[in-house]
Amino acid sequence: MLDRSSSFASGTNTKFLESLYEEYMRDSNNLDSSWQCFFQGYEMALGSRHSLKDAPWSGEDRRESAHVEAMINAFRRLGYLSANLDPIADPPEIPTNMSPQAHGLKDIDPERKFLPSNFGQGEMSFATIWKKLLATYCGTIGPDYRDINNVEAITWLQERMEACDNSPQLETHVKKHILVKLSQAEGFEKFLHTRYLGQKRFSIEGLEVLVPLLDIIAAEAARSGVEEVCMGMAHRGRLNVLANVMQKPYRKMLLEFEGTEFNPFDIDGDVKYHLGYANEIETVFGDRIRMFLSPNPSHLEAVNPLVEGFCYARQERFGGAGKIMPILLHGDAAFIGQGIVSEVLNLSQLRNYGTGGTIHIITNNKIGFTSSPEESCSCSFNSDISKMVRAPVLHVNADDPEAVVWVGKLATAYRKRFSSDIVIDLIGYRRHGHNETDEPAFTQPLLYKKIARHPGVLSLYVDQLHAAKTLSVEETSSYAKSVRTRLDEAQKAIRAKGYHSHPMQVPEKFQEIFAYRKPSRQDIIASVRTAVSDESLAEVAGKLTQLPDNFVAHPKINRLLQNRRKQIDKIDWGFAELLAFGTLAKEGVRVRLSGQDCKRGTFSSRHGVLVDYETGQEHSIFAKEGWAPVDIINSPLTEQGCLGFEFGYSTACNSTLVLWEAQFGDFANGAQIIIDQFIVASEAKWQQTSSLVLLLPHGYEGMGPEHSSARPERFLQACGNLNIQVCNFTTPAQYFHALRRQMLRSFRKPLIVMTPKSLLRHPELISSRSDFIDSQFEEVLDDAKVSDPASAERILMCTGKIYFDLEARRRASSELANMPIVRIEQLYPFPYEKLDQVFRRYPRVKEVVWVQEEPANMGAWTFVNFRIPRIASLNKEASVIYVGRKGSGSTAEGSAKAHQVEQKRIIDEAFSLVCAWEPKVVR
Repeated sequence: MLDRSSSFASGTNTKFLESLYEEYMRDSNNLDSSWQCFFQGYEMALGSRHSLKDAPWSGEDRRESAHVEAMINAFRRLGYLSANLDPIADPPEIPTNMSPQAHGLKDIDPERKFLPSNFGQGEMSFATIWKKLLATYCGTIGPDYRDINNVEAITWLQERMEACDNSPQLETHVKKHILVKLSQAEGFEKFLHTRYLGQKRFSIEGLEVLVPLLDIIAAEAARSGVEEVCMGMAHRGRLNVLANVMQKPYRKMLLEFEGTEFNPFDIDGDVKYHLGYANEIETVFGDRIRMFLSPNPSHLEAVNPLVEGFCYARQERFGGAGKIMPILLHGDAAFIGQGIVSEVLNLSQLRNYGTGGTIHIITNNKIGFTSSPEESCSCSFNSDISKMVRAPVLHVNADDPEAVVWVGKLATAYRKRFSSDIVIDLIGYRRHGHNETDEPAFTQPLLYKKIARHPGVLSLYVDQLHAAKTLSVEETSSYAKSVRTRLDEAQKAIRAKGYHSHPMQVPEKFQEIFAYRKPSRQDIIASVRTAVSDESLAEVAGKLTQLPDNFVAHPKINRLLQNRRKQIDKIDWGFAELLAFGTLAKEGVRVRLSGQDCKRGTFSSRHGVLVDYETGQEHSIFAKEGWAPVDIINSPLTEQGCLGFEFGYSTACNSTLVLWEAQFGDFANGAQIIIDQFIVASEAKWQQTSSLVLLLPHGYEGMGPEHSSARPERFLQACGNLNIQVCNFTTPAQYFHALRRQMLRSFRKPLIVMTPKSLLRHPELISSRSDFIDSQFEEVLDDAKVSDPASAERILMCTGKIYFDLEARRRASSELANMPIVRIEQLYPFPYEKLDQVFRRYPRVKEVVWVQEEPANMGAWTFVNFRIPRIASLNKEASVIYVGRKGSGSTAEGSAKAHQVEQKRIIDEAFSLVCAWEPKVVR
């Protein structure tokens, strides 16, 4: 902050400051050293032109100069609170604590000359200073920027705003362009309102100036070298932005209103005001720029981290933050009310998540659905949450288009200069209700009486241009007529069936994002060669266990690396994962893994990034010449924001293996919106594909309800139409092959993995070397230990960790040796074909027992219980029986002792079928 030490120099403190300053002038040694520094700094600010001690004027002159300086500082800090920002309300009065009287200047001569230290150029009269302060800080722009902790940034903004009184003269062609964009924005809304009455569109009316604002930001960005803008926004105004900023053809827009693309046999797709788009446009200055608008559901701010992740990935590949710029549009109530906003603001300052500054635009209509600001905001402005990262906020009245455009130019230049976030609080109103079928006067009758009488911004701007004789009446009216004509022609063409929908045409650099082919089930079940050669495995294993010269590892890490190097024939889960990353990196595939404590792993099993035991310096074990980057990142304590970021990253770069790990599987609960609205649904809604892998530690080990279950039932319930993959592996090699399969297929699908916890050190969770070089991923693992499968009458089926408990019990009793234990490694897509092959080995089976650790209403039981009977080769007389915990509202017992008792009961019943709490479940 520029002058934190003088921020208290308001009217109430001036007498005290004056007495101290007079003492300083007599003998500075009489003051405390801190006050000596204060006044030295004050004089330094003025010293380039004069020294207060040597000044020829009287003490009274010096005091008045100090009062003026204090008043200027007060306006810079607090002027925005008195700015004329609300189009529907009268301009506020300047509060008494900012008046000349409050600063000891009650009877000052308006023509009295002053020489402020860093305000304006040369001497100015007090009247000029006062007028300049009002224009700069209390006009239709209210800048709130003095909390920035960067002196240079404060000075930069200050100089640019004060140099033009926050009201620069725009070129005539820019004014014409503003009028064109306002005409397009208003004409589009009015056309839809009359031609498609009753259809929801979430009108932008009251904030039409958003269209020229976005347009000028794109233009200024392109002029400064930006090649691509990545945007995210909710549904308000989205259709207008698509049509009049991103230039989606009117015919395509109206086609969606006509409903001619309806397919009664396909539930895929989404409503028109959730859709995304990409295009390359020509700006008002003649430059070209790519623009991408991410699709977004009605969870208003959920798209924010996705856009940041998408933008981060694009920046990595196409020239950095100077070439790719993010813009996020927010609703006013959502900006302050949705926690994901603060999560994303926090990410903006972190090395592995920052995108070089985001321009945030709050489309502020002062109503959250039906709630007034006093019901939804505890601070002065909804934008105040951005103070957590010291982002400057430029509040602006949406009825002043030229002020809005200036703010857009200023924000774009600030982002380029300081690579930091900046917020534009665009304050207007909402002419209709929350949607066009809503009646807003139910809840805000007085406000909507004012809105009904208030002229639109286009009308106000036309009057302004006429008054200034910038444009004639004929010229201004021609723009509105042109928009109406284009829309009429588009609608006629559609209704005459002369136009049909075509695949979206996007710039070349967007092709890989939008290139979409839905894989068939045959594509998904097809085997993929994921094995590696023995030489390659040995080479990667050697490099991953080799430390740089002079690197001192923790003694336990040294032993771990030595064991991994020696025991390449016995590979555990943690090393299998590193080998998967290493072999992919060696083949040129980039890997990005993030999550809390990812570098070492929550359970100290990974150790992908090592820390020197003596210097504290980090070393990535994947930093090898010729390998693609492998980034293992410790994320902040944020689930929704980070998972959204990684999903966005994965959609922008399908050639990178992207993984997100929850510290415990149930922590994914904090990111449920991202899972439900994006990960499992993006392909169906928006043809948006992702290879994102979720690693969710899962398994019942007596750790209580919070750290037992990754809630597999929730993911399984969301499975449909081949949208995701849900797996629970029981061997390290299976995990290895599944990760490689993600990148070696010709298509992309999200992968949900229930990963182990205590099993990470289980002596049987080991794979042999041959499992990596002579094998592939298997959706089902049949039981190779059964000596006489043809005679087996009962099969135990399970997934995940409980297999090892079942195997331990079977091994302890020779009588159970011929009872098969079949493991389903991939629960979805459900492996009908592989299970059909398995059951052909057991023609006499009479009972299929599904065994799980989870309660009956959780886990996989409700998913598999009607799928297993569909397997063609299964004996039609066979019963499908459940063994596990009884149904519960909680995932697990709170007592470790109770867990042990319950776990033993489940294993006992699996082999004996003596059910302690309810009868068999028979198909």
